[in-house]
Amino acid sequence: MRGWWLAIGAVVLVGSVAGAQVPGKSYPTCKSGQLSLAIDDENGNFDGMSHSGTLLVLRNLGPETCSVPAKPKVEFEDGRQKSLGVTAQTPAGMHPGPVMLPVAIPVGAEVTSELRWVSGDVYDGHNCVSSAFLAVTVGTDVLRVKVLGTLCGPVGKPPSFTMTLLKRDPVLAMLRR
Repeated sequence: MRGWWLAIGAVVLVGSVAGAQVPGKSYPTCKSGQLSLAIDDENGNFDGMSHSGTLLVLRNLGPETCSVPAKPKVEFEDGRQKSLGVTAQTPAGMHPGPVMLPVAIPVGAEVTSELRWVSGDVYDGHNCVSSAFLAVTVGTDVLRVKVLGTLCGPVGKPPSFTMTLLKRDPVLAMLRR
C-alpha cells in the first residue's frame, strides 16, 4: 500500500513541476507584449559530435497568469526573417498524439523547452542552412530572438530539430511551494 501512495505522490510532483493546468481552471492565452523570449546555450551543454541546440525560455512579464501551448510553432529564419523550412520532428508515439494541455505561466515565471539539431555537415549532399533568428508563435503573435546556427539534414529532406514540450522552470516551480 505504501508504494502505491509514493507513486501517486511522484505523479502529483511531476505534474506540478511540469506546469500542468489546475483541473477546471483555465488561463487566458499569453500575448506577445507580456512574454519575453530568450535562449540559453547552458555553457555549451547542447554542443558536441556534430550536434547543437539551445534552451528556449519564455517568461511571463505581464500582470496575471497566462498560458501558452505546450508545443508552440517554432521556426528557424534567415536574416530577412523568412522561414528556412526547417521542420520539427514528431516524437515517437505522437501520431496523431495525445492531447497537450496549455502550460500556465504565473507572473514572473518561466517555461522552457530543449531544442536540438544536427549542426555538422555529416550527410552526403551538403544539405545545411544557416539561421539568424528563432521565431516562436503564440496565438497570432510572433516572438523572435537571434539564433546563429547551422542546421543540417539528409539530401531530399529539410533539416530538422527536436523540441521537448514546454514545462515550467523546475527551480521556480519548487520555490513556489
